[in-house]
Amino acid sequence: RYTREHTMAVTLQRSLLPRRLPEQDALDIAYKYLPAQAGVGGDWFDVLPLSGTRVALVVGDVVGHGLHAAATMGRLRTAVHNFSALDLPPDELLALLDELVARIDQDEAEESGDSPVTLATCLYAVYDPVSRVCTIARAGHPPPALIHPDGSVEYPDVPAGPPLGLGAVSYT
Repeated sequence: RYTREHTMAVTLQRSLLPRRLPEQDALDIAYKYLPAQAGVGGDWFDVLPLSGTRVALVVGDVVGHGLHAAATMGRLRTAVHNFSALDLPPDELLALLDELVARIDQDEAEESGDSPVTLATCLYAVYDPVSRVCTIARAGHPPPALIHPDGSVEYPDVPAGPPLGLGAVSYT
């Protein structure tokens, strides 16, 4: 039973990750998905072309493992796709995701009688190649790493917000 559920969770998670990067001219992007731990979690990422020549970069992680984490990851990834179409700044998009995670918990509590607490982290960045400005907000996620052409690494000072699902007042 465990093997069957694990196989289903792996299949679900892999099917929800990008199969290829979208066409866009703002950035040269490459990726390799390597989960930090063995097993299936709710790790995800995406590259989303926005209006004009802007592009959104998003990385997230639903706390936990198994089918629930993979399914929640799919719900959040879909929500980010939809919210990004509204052309919201990163802090407002994260606030909407936080509300969504709270609703997911509420719905699951009503259905199961338990009071599950879903937590997720997310970093959402919007890069504008015209102004050369990248606006970033993060909800419980580690800061981004900026790798310079000489190989040196810098971690930009991006204010940390609480993880999604805690009912944060706002993100910066």
